[in-house]
Formats: sequence, C-alpha cells, structure tokens
Amino acid sequence: MKALLVLFLSFLSAPALAQLPERQVLFRDDLQSVFKEIGTDGTFVMLEQKRGRFTVVNGARHTKAYLPASTFKIANALIALETGVVKDADHPVFKWDGIKRDIEAWNKDHTLRTAFKASAVWVFQEIARQVTDTRMRVYVSQFGYGNRDIGGNEDSFWLDGKLRISALQEVEFLERVYIGKLPVNPKNTEILKDIMFMEKIGNATLRGKTGWIPSGDNKIGWFVGWVERGDETYIFALNLDPNEEKHVAARIPIAKALLTQLGALPKQ
Repeated sequence: MKALLVLFLSFLSAPALAQLPERQVLFRDDLQSVFKEIGTDGTFVMLEQKRGRFTVVNGARHTKAYLPASTFKIANALIALETGVVKDADHPVFKWDGIKRDIEAWNKDHTLRTAFKASAVWVFQEIARQVTDTRMRVYVSQFGYGNRDIGGNEDSFWLDGKLRISALQEVEFLERVYIGKLPVNPKNTEILKDIMFMEKIGNATLRGKTGWIPSGDNKIGWFVGWVERGDETYIFALNLDPNEEKHVAARIPIAKALLTQLGALPKQ
C-alpha cells in the first residue's frame, strides 16, 4: 500500500493537541508484513521528535488501548524518584523476600537500576505500595498516562487493573518524558534515561522497556522507548498479540527492523 501523508489534526488526544504543534502522520500499513510473517497482529508508532512527524504501521490499531504491563515501570520509576521512595538509581537496595519466582534474575536483592533491567515485578510492587495509592493517582493523572485510571490492586493495576494505554499514548507520554514536559525534577528524568539505556548501535543510542501480559483476555506484548541519533530523537511504541512464544521473542527484533527501515537506526 502506498504510504499516505496527511496533516496531523485529530490524531492526538485533546490535551496533547493543546500542548503540541500541528503534526504530520505517515501511514505505512505496507509494513504490516513484519507482524503477518510471524502470524500475529500488531502496531508500531514512531515520532521524529524534532521534525514533528509520526509514522504509523497499522493505522487500525495504533489508538487501541491495552494494559501497559511492565512498560509502566518507566512511569513507576520516575514516581519512585519524585516521592523519595528511591534516592537514585542505586539506592536503596530492595532486599529479596526469599520467595522463589519463575524468573531467576528476580530472586536476589535489587536496586532501581537492576530491577528495571531485570523487569523485577516484586520490586516495583513494593515501590507502588510505598508510593501509596493516593500519591500514585496524582502522578498518573499529572503525567497524562493513558486513561489515567489506576483502579484495581495498588501493587498490580498495570498488570490486571483498569489502566489502559495505546501505542500512540505511549509515544505521547515518552515525548513528555524526553523533552522535560512532566512536572518532575529534571535530575530524576536524567536518572530515568540512564536506567532505560539498552545498547549503542553504531552512532545511535537505544533506550526502552518491554512489557508482557502472557495469558488471559488482556494478553499483550510491548516494546517502547526511543533512539537518540545525531540531532534527532525517534520515540516509538510497538505492541502485538503474543499468541505464541515466538511473538514475545519478536518484539525487540521487529521494532529494531522497523526503526532501521525508517532511518532511526543505522543499517548493520
């Protein structure tokens, strides 16, 4: 399908539209083959932040909202820093409770940095409890995060509660993080960016977070983040239906392939 370039008018939610200049969107549904080739459905949204242009793969899905799963750890980490639940990326140390969990990397003491990298759910559940439901509601609302509804258990609402977010909203939120438009201490934003680091690819830096609900009616797979390359930053979000193990494993490779094809990552 030939790419369609249109003015970016109703594409954003009303609050974001009031804060951001008019954008353009390039629909690239011809690239949906990356999902179809592995037998699943998904979407990908990328914003060239300085240029102000969105690219959307699968326009029928990019505004559909899902549980954020572990991508909420981005917001949760920032809230932990803002509320003083954690001092910085490496303090305090959260002592392992001794409960043996399926993922071996979780079964040890963690700092914010190591818990983020390992996606250790129990650490972020403890953080959420210490933040408290009342403060969490305030920050999620101030951040404009998804539907802003943290109904459900205070330490798992991002996994099984009412919170929902679309790929487009993930990108909107991450842009606010990146450009410093959230009501937070800039120092804490820099700490967050540091722990989000994944790898250097040529002259590009990739930062991000995966997420996964493995079963049930709300199962979903995520990979969100951004690429810093030269004077441009490419903010992205991918989600897909994780019907098979191979779909879960494909989240990062598919995102990287699309980021490379769209010029955000250098060809290797």
